[in-house]
Amino acid sequence: MRARLLPTDFPLPSSLTAERDAIWARAGLDAVDGPAELSVEARYPLVEEDDLRWLTASPGRRLDDADDCSVAIHGAGDGDRRRCAAVAVEDEWTVALAEAEVMRQRVRRLCLAGVRIVDPARTYVEASVRVERGAVLWPDVTLRGETRIAGGAEIQQGCWLVDTAVESGAVVAPYTVCQGASIGPDAHVGPMAHLRPGARLLAGVKVGNFVEVKNTLLHPGAKASHLTYLGDAEIGADANIGAGTITCNYDGYGKHRTTIGARAFVGSNTSLVAPIQVGAGAIIGAGSVITEDVPADALAVERSDQRVLRDKAPRLRARNARLAGAKP
Repeated sequence: MRARLLPTDFPLPSSLTAERDAIWARAGLDAVDGPAELSVEARYPLVEEDDLRWLTASPGRRLDDADDCSVAIHGAGDGDRRRCAAVAVEDEWTVALAEAEVMRQRVRRLCLAGVRIVDPARTYVEASVRVERGAVLWPDVTLRGETRIAGGAEIQQGCWLVDTAVESGAVVAPYTVCQGASIGPDAHVGPMAHLRPGARLLAGVKVGNFVEVKNTLLHPGAKASHLTYLGDAEIGADANIGAGTITCNYDGYGKHRTTIGARAFVGSNTSLVAPIQVGAGAIIGAGSVITEDVPADALAVERSDQRVLRDKAPRLRARNARLAGAKP
């Protein structure tokens, strides 16, 4: 028997008929002697760990010997003979109904505790998550694991957060994914950003759209606003990372670190080949491939010389058209 336990104060959905005051024996067991734990199958985490209850069964009998059906138990009573209500959970539909009811109750408790949830029916919060009074959750938000949301933080539509801490005043913009990350006060992440394990954003950091951060510390005021990969790095306070910049942290054998000093400016489409250090206040020209350390307040530019061939464009167009069989 795949058994699942509901907490004793769980209000059973009206769509699931319950036989109240039924004894555990109705599920095919003699609930008189000997302790036996009713387990909760991990695939269907319907209850919080603290809500598990102990039932009794005769020695030599196993709870999973009863039958092949799934049973949700609404425990009550005391002593050797536990009284309970048994509800058949026979398919994925009834499991979904039970899960939805558990989630409804959890989200309701958050609302009553002062959390602003814009659309409770479209919000998923696991039991291990903690959300403080004054936080705002928009529709289609999913919070899982050891996620912590401080009061004053705002998680906007479609965000998926796992094991992530969000401090007061921070905004996580739509469709951002965070796992194992830390988002500091008044930071702004997204939309459509990706914070991977080890991403640490301190106060006032901005990580914009299509930016991926992994195992990287961004000090207060640092910005990476567009289309950037920061992996295995440390970014100094108020540094600016231009669009298209990447840290080349993997050489095929191991990961290497990039360090960028405070107030440094990294131009767009720069490749930083780790291990490498960029000093405080340094400027890197757009399109550079940086393979050597850049001292503080230095200007580093690495690119091929630009050639300008005057009046060559018409001839090139005519050549290309001729090769394509079209008129110039």
